Amino acid sequence: MIILLCELFISYIFTMTELYEKSAGGIVYRNRSGEIEILMLAWRNARDDIEYVLPKWHIENDESPMETALREISEETGLREKDLKVIKFMNTINYSFTATYLEWAPIIHKEVSLFLVKYTGHAEPRPRKEERFVGYKWFTPDALKDVWMKPDVVWFIEKNKHFM
Repeated sequence: MIILLCELFISYIFTMTELYEKSAGGIVYRNRSGEIEILMLAWRNARDDIEYVLPKWHIENDESPMETALREISEETGLREKDLKVIKFMNTINYSFTATYLEWAPIIHKEVSLFLVKYTGHAEPRPRKEERFVGYKWFTPDALKDVWMKPDVVWFIEKNKHFM
């Protein structure tokens, strides 16, 4: 009986350390003097390293993935939502990671709806410092090939460049 209770407790602990999240965001681009540029946010990860990421976050309440993508891109970049235009839904990506920055270091299984979004404004981004964003950079598609990031943004751009 004690062994069974221990096994149930261990099973409970392990199932409680897995979280499932749905998010939405996008590849934001602009056309500047005939040149396509892709916006990437510089983010300080839990290891204190800087990595480039796409703007994205959790789907809230009854939001659609597209509504979330526009809201989150605007919130994380400081760009006005009215200057963001969804061109198309691109794909849903799935990945998992261990969130060592949280108690119990849960494994987070993330599903992200990814959209291609055109920026039509003229203001520069103002990333949110309180979310560990430390800057941004506009990359040409060729320059992105030399930047390590998750997901493989270059592949998505190659598959969708005729829409830009």
